[in-house]
Amino acid sequence: MDLSNILEYQKKDGELIKIERELASNPSRKIFSEMVAIVKKAQEKSGALEQRAGNLAKDYEALRKAYDENIAQVEKFISKDLKNCSEKELENILSASNSILNNLNILEKKLFSEAENLNITLNEFESAKKQYGSARAKYNEHKQVYDTLLKSKEPEITKIKTELASLENGIEPKLLSRYKQLRADKLYPAFVRLIDKSCGGCRMELSAAEIEKVKNNGYMECDNCHRIIYFN
Repeated sequence: MDLSNILEYQKKDGELIKIERELASNPSRKIFSEMVAIVKKAQEKSGALEQRAGNLAKDYEALRKAYDENIAQVEKFISKDLKNCSEKELENILSASNSILNNLNILEKKLFSEAENLNITLNEFESAKKQYGSARAKYNEHKQVYDTLLKSKEPEITKIKTELASLENGIEPKLLSRYKQLRADKLYPAFVRLIDKSCGGCRMELSAAEIEKVKNNGYMECDNCHRIIYFN
């Protein structure tokens, strides 16, 4: 079988693969890709912290309201004329005052804790915002560098793809389909020569029967790497 067309296709496709690898290994592409993850994480963290800060602020206001209500009760007792109160009333006032003072002590501690948590959360939120801003700026910088490189390669990429499309017309559909599948699996070259008694891709030695098969049919699939071994 004549494999010249598929081999010419593979050779031309190799030029495209070389460009793709150059673009994929570009440092700026790697950096801006990393920044995408950082920006997304910073956005998620900022949103969560913003919600947490809102909840803490609500809790703080509720505690503050309860604290103020207890203070109002204390002031009410202070303004009360105790001279005309009975012993029982004085006992009730004393008991109520102790209860309020205990509540105030608890509320004061909770208020301090909530204020501290709110402050920590707000600081974390500001930190996340700065991280987002820094990552965003770095992303834009390196994305621009990569896009400039990609734009410079586009004419060459378009030319190669046009030539590949033209070559496809002269290739047996079954062979072309297999080539594209191997290419997608990052097995390049997909078609390799029989070198001595071995696969030209993975170097696995073939049996006498397999070598005969390659010679008679013109090609066969390697049992080890699944490339197509052809006989030149």
